[in-house]
Amino acid sequence: MHVTEKAKARKRVTWAHIVTFVLATAISYVLAVVSSLIFPVLGAPGVSALYVAAAIYVPLGIWMGMWGALAGYISCFFLGLWPSGYTPIQSFIWSWADFIEALAPAAVFRLFKVDPDFSVKRGWAAKAFPPLIALGSIILLLGVVVQVLWGATLGEPFTTIYVYSVYTGLALALIGVLLGLMVGHRKTWAAHIAGIILASLLSGIWGAGTLTLWNLPPPLPAELFWPVFTGWVAGDLIVLSVLSTALLVALTPVFKRTGLYVEGWWA
Repeated sequence: MHVTEKAKARKRVTWAHIVTFVLATAISYVLAVVSSLIFPVLGAPGVSALYVAAAIYVPLGIWMGMWGALAGYISCFFLGLWPSGYTPIQSFIWSWADFIEALAPAAVFRLFKVDPDFSVKRGWAAKAFPPLIALGSIILLLGVVVQVLWGATLGEPFTTIYVYSVYTGLALALIGVLLGLMVGHRKTWAAHIAGIILASLLSGIWGAGTLTLWNLPPPLPAELFWPVFTGWVAGDLIVLSVLSTALLVALTPVFKRTGLYVEGWWA
């Protein structure tokens, strides 16, 4: 048997995978609750205009396959129960949105056999790329902190600072993503961009649809589909473009080095 084949044959689920999954699920749930309370899409409990939890379980899906999708589903299911107030069957159906959101990018990388390598080549663009991603993430997170501490209760001018911070951080991160596409591994970045768009659209369709059009019964009026869908997709695009990208760039080498990276779906 070839050496690489032997290495693949030895791969199995370990306690490290399970512990990482449990921690990621718990963190995702906490961030989901905070996001839905601080940045709500009006009229839709549990839906956030800046769903920070997605920045945890979507990269986890790229790193660990189905573990990430399961973390997204479980954290969303409990979010649906509390504080959103949906029935267990409503939450059971609705929560597949976050499962899909983590599954879509993971599937892009696995089906097209793309190795997530976010390293970059040399040159000025390579030097500018990491600071842009990092600075965009920091500015966005500072805006979130301002909104949580002051904007949510005091309003202006803190709400305006928050809005400008989000869009400034997004713009800087998008420039960084484009540079990554130029100076990094194009297959990795193309898969990442496709995964962000696909995850946002598919989860938005399922999430908004099951809240307003089909469920047992739908907990929200049908006319809220488009407002919920628009807020859902826009928020996910921001979070995945900025925070998710930053985590993938920073932690992908760590997951590969520690043996947590899953080439298949479970091991």
